[in-house]
Amino acid sequence: MAVTEMNRKKHPNKKRTPRKKTRKKRKKNHRYKELSQEIGITCLIVVVLGVLCSQFVFALPQTIGYGMRESLNDGDRVYVNRLGKLRRFSLVYFKQPDGNGTSIRRIIGLPQETVRYSNDELYINDRLIVERFLQRALAQAKLDNEMITEDFDSADILKTNTGMIPKDKYLVLGDNRKYATDSRYYGVVDKQMIIGTVELRWWPFYQVRSY
Repeated sequence: MAVTEMNRKKHPNKKRTPRKKTRKKRKKNHRYKELSQEIGITCLIVVVLGVLCSQFVFALPQTIGYGMRESLNDGDRVYVNRLGKLRRFSLVYFKQPDGNGTSIRRIIGLPQETVRYSNDELYINDRLIVERFLQRALAQAKLDNEMITEDFDSADILKTNTGMIPKDKYLVLGDNRKYATDSRYYGVVDKQMIIGTVELRWWPFYQVRSY
């Protein structure tokens, strides 16, 4: 008994070592647990912010069809700014007036304007406006003795004598004029139906382009 007590006095920390290891392990596990919780909360915040932003700030739709072939191809992914300003020649993402889903087209006519095409030339309020984004297609059409935009007047679309586009309405056309379904078929687009303006083509990556 005396020897045992003497050994305990000589080695007072001998039985405490496992307890220290256990405490260290618990602290380590506690740190991992706290870190996991922080990462989880951060991911949750990022997801919630992403969902909110996608509802009120941006959208990432896919282009469907070939109506915008001069600018966008079928299957392209674009970044849409829900807060973007609506200007002439802006690309806009909107709900079609005929109820057949969503579409991307280019704004041609603004509210309180008249639109007329004659011999492949655009006239806004009877003033000639150059469509620079179609210059290459127009040049090729002239060589082929063809037209890319058939003559029409906003009065034909609106069924009115003046042909003036009403307030908060926009006349939109596809760049691939011969085959695009646009305001010539379903009429002008109400501002409330416009989701946003196309700012960037981000997919495919090798064709990234801003608008």
